[in-house]
Amino acid sequence: MRILHRRRFYIRNQLTIRRYYIDLFWIHTDITTHIFGIDYLIKSTIEKFKSIHILVNNAGIVYVKKLIDTSEEEWAKTININLTGAFLFSKAVLSFMKNRHGVIINVSSGAGKTGFPDISAYCASKFGMMGLTESLAWEVERYNIKVMAICPGEVNTKMQEDVDPNYYRKHKGNMLLPKQVAEKVVEMIFDDKKYNNGQSIVIG
Repeated sequence: MRILHRRRFYIRNQLTIRRYYIDLFWIHTDITTHIFGIDYLIKSTIEKFKSIHILVNNAGIVYVKKLIDTSEEEWAKTININLTGAFLFSKAVLSFMKNRHGVIINVSSGAGKTGFPDISAYCASKFGMMGLTESLAWEVERYNIKVMAICPGEVNTKMQEDVDPNYYRKHKGNMLLPKQVAEKVVEMIFDDKKYNNGQSIVIG
């Protein structure tokens, strides 16, 4: 988990060059629990930075199995990490954002727009992320908080390689780089005119 704060950071996009500030620190945490995960991370962030303005819900796992072969434990773990974690973190930061402003980016997937075989639990979690994004966007609009989703296609990551090693070796050159997804997330956060509350952005 990486926490960012503004300090001398330059962001370039097609419209403008804007200056920001960045400072960061790392905390290893479990996003599905309060005591040793969410509560500790939020407390540590407030102690260091005094406020929270940005949340990116990016945790995710996938099991490549047909529904009939998916165990209840695998289903629950997928939903807990991919979706419930986003719910818990969003809920935790809203009290700090409501008195100021904020942006929440939920990392969904192309599998949150279209169902694919053998990853039913993953698709369910990512479709759920889309619903969470759109619903929460309506709820927090009056507090000057924006909630958006990004839906990447195939990304060149270890998780993508683990899904299908043979497919990965053949097609990794055509996959998005993690840096490209990160740059789009940054653009969504800081380009106030281009991106709207409740919007979902497909990339790749």
